[in-house]
Amino acid sequence: MFLTLLRKEILGHILSLRFGVTFALFLVLVFASMYVAVNKHRNDVDSYADRVRANEEALEQVLAEDRSWDRYRRLFYDEGKNDAVRGSPYAWLGEGLQGALPATVNTKGYGRTENFEAALVRSPLLELLRTLDFVYVVNVMLSLLAILFMFDAVCGEKEDGTLRLMLSNAVPRHDVLLGKWIGGYLVLQLPFLVAVGGGLLYAYTQGVFQPDRESLLRVGLLMGVAALYIAAFFNLSLFVSATTQRASTSLLVCLFLWVVFVLVVPNLAPVTAKILEPTPTPQSIQAEKEAVDNEIELKKDRVTQISGDLQYGEAVEEEMEELDREGAQRKRKWDQYYLQRRAKQTDLAATLGRLTPSACWVYAATSITNTGLESYEAFEKARRQLAEAFDQKREEIGRLMRRSRGSEWPDVTAQNLPSFHMRYPTLQGSLQHALNDILILVIVNVLFFMLAFVFFLRYDVR
Repeated sequence: MFLTLLRKEILGHILSLRFGVTFALFLVLVFASMYVAVNKHRNDVDSYADRVRANEEALEQVLAEDRSWDRYRRLFYDEGKNDAVRGSPYAWLGEGLQGALPATVNTKGYGRTENFEAALVRSPLLELLRTLDFVYVVNVMLSLLAILFMFDAVCGEKEDGTLRLMLSNAVPRHDVLLGKWIGGYLVLQLPFLVAVGGGLLYAYTQGVFQPDRESLLRVGLLMGVAALYIAAFFNLSLFVSATTQRASTSLLVCLFLWVVFVLVVPNLAPVTAKILEPTPTPQSIQAEKEAVDNEIELKKDRVTQISGDLQYGEAVEEEMEELDREGAQRKRKWDQYYLQRRAKQTDLAATLGRLTPSACWVYAATSITNTGLESYEAFEKARRQLAEAFDQKREEIGRLMRRSRGSEWPDVTAQNLPSFHMRYPTLQGSLQHALNDILILVIVNVLFFMLAFVFFLRYDVR
């Protein structure tokens, strides 16, 4: 009996106009998203290679200076050393926070970093118009299609009279509900898998998708989470259909819940977190750092006045260096304070956003593709390490100059200079970051299905 019900559901969906429209939309949306994202990713990779070459040529010009002092001044104070920031190799599946990362990091002086923002080397329209990537399409469009596919599964058959006719026979209600769920979900997954397969094939032909072990595991994991996310709205619409008497009412309720879960709560979460966990503005932090600079300059003037004619002696220079290190350390503490407050606000916003399946999907997907919060934290860590390494190199050269009284200069080459090294999380690390969100999606699916099951057992089919 159950197989008969399952066959009936599958054939009913496949032969309907809704299935044809859904199939076409899945193909167009998923393939179009991958087409746009793959070509954008290829351009980003080419741009990264161009920046690497340009930075190497600029460094060669600095190191080609005849006088050692000129090389030292240009390298550590005037121009600095540029390092290109490499994006995630899986950004073609989800842009995430890649647009927030700078294209190039420049380090000079006492750990002071200046960034050429990514917006300066990419099309400004990409910041104005949201990138049509796979994560965005699944989050917004495919969740909506899942609701439109299942909103009248129960109440629609009641209006047609077929549900009462079916249950007038000795058919268990749980078999009817399971048949509807399995049959409808299998039919819904068919166009999704076909569209994903076409997108991956295009990515492979463009050289973006390399079918090695890690890439296959990441893509497979991402598609599994996407199927879980689509199932959440599939179960939601089934639950609403089992609690309403008319298909029009079910559609309105489903659309309202979709708007709340996908558009309202995820966008209100950062605003609410900003109110509940305020963060000092960058301008206020910069003002505090400028106050530190002014204080250090006053201390330097005091040292100069006390030393008198000996203001250029070795002891005075060492004291000046100590004051510079003190100022740099105090400014770094202000930076750390700002990052800690911002991290608290971000964590609160993420927690509030996880009240909806939409935010859980975005967080899990960007963790899998290494384009989420973890990648931004990895960038911040690498940038701080680069600044500290440059400070140590500059101080090392300064000590050698003082000991030799300017007669000996270290051999500074591109190989012995600190470089920017950003390490993206491994597959295991990405899975650990995404595990909580995946578990929430599993719980949401079980909850909505159990609610649909309980209400369908008591559903009035008259």
